[in-house]
Amino acid sequence: MPFRFIPNSSDAITTNQAMHDGLYDSLRYLAGELSDKAPTLPAAFEAWREKIGPAQRVSSAVFGTYYDAVEALQAGDTDTGVALIQRILTEHPVARSTKITVLGRDYTDADSRRIQTFMGAPETGAAGVTRPDPSQADRFSAKLEEAIGWIEHNLPELHDEMNALLGELVLVGPAEGSLEFEGGTCFRLWGAIALNAERKASVADLIVTLAHEEGHAALFGACKNEMLVENPDSELFWSPIRRTERPLEGIFHASFVSARMIWVLKHMLAGDEFGWFERRRLRKILKEAEAIQRDSADIVRREGRLTETGKSVLQAMTDFMDGSGKLPISV
Repeated sequence: MPFRFIPNSSDAITTNQAMHDGLYDSLRYLAGELSDKAPTLPAAFEAWREKIGPAQRVSSAVFGTYYDAVEALQAGDTDTGVALIQRILTEHPVARSTKITVLGRDYTDADSRRIQTFMGAPETGAAGVTRPDPSQADRFSAKLEEAIGWIEHNLPELHDEMNALLGELVLVGPAEGSLEFEGGTCFRLWGAIALNAERKASVADLIVTLAHEEGHAALFGACKNEMLVENPDSELFWSPIRRTERPLEGIFHASFVSARMIWVLKHMLAGDEFGWFERRRLRKILKEAEAIQRDSADIVRREGRLTETGKSVLQAMTDFMDGSGKLPISV
């Protein structure tokens, strides 16, 4: 089915289930391959899988632990790989809805360290996270609840996609010496995004940030079977958003999430819920997002060797942008 730019509840549920099914299939295969080392592993996996109902999901920690297990097995460390899979099989399923969590407070030390490691990768946009200041996290959480409420009331299709794709909005702080960031997304932590809880942000800012990070999650889900482009990461191109050279896959992501931001910003400006000063800021953000989207998409069209997935996403994004000016914006 062609990719749809505007969030669709059915598509999001299907995407999330496909990501989970891929995890289950791989774990079943690994359990069988490791049965000589751990004879009870196949049966333990099937019992665990049976407990996960159709309206449930597994936490991002399960996906993260899976990637750690695969890396250990690839390195020849079978004992660690088996131990990590056995740990996965002790995890309980969770409801398919979005919740706000805090790094450290709501995670084991091992899971917190994994989030810090994965979110420290340059491609996430976070480039290093740590546990946030508790009082700042509480204030941020209250604003985030308001932002989620606005999305639920005004853009229910985005809210439905969030509930399907995102199980955890992880509040973090910036690691010492790292650059300021809004949030980060890592495909190895499927179902989670990290949000900088020590950032000074309004409710309006957080609505835009959620649209941005949700866009990354939607693209990760679309790329379950193949990437957006065939260009290797060794091929670097000037990035309008990073102001440095980066792989084309990242530039494609920038064009897509900027288009998602434009969609949300136009809805925010079409109503009268935000004051004059906030609206002025939102118009500035919109102008910047439009420039980044246009320039990034031009680079993708010019330099990209697109996969079928990439072609479908680019077409859907282009169709949206070609008609995006039709949405009225009040003064």
